[in-house]
Amino acid sequence: MTTEKKAPARRPRSPKPAPAAEACGTCDGSGETTTTVRVGRKRREIGAIQSGLCPTCLGTGTA
Repeated sequence: MTTEKKAPARRPRSPKPAPAAEACGTCDGSGETTTTVRVGRKRREIGAIQSGLCPTCLGTGTA
């Protein structure tokens, strides 16, 4: 009866660090953009401002 040597077990790889996410240039990382409110057929601006999701990053804040 011969004894066979087992191959050494492989060590699992350590995960690579994720690259740092860059902040979105449109919303500066906040995820929201502001725009002036326009009304009427001639699209005149009134004194109000509304905020919404950033169209570039869709609210995540990273581009």
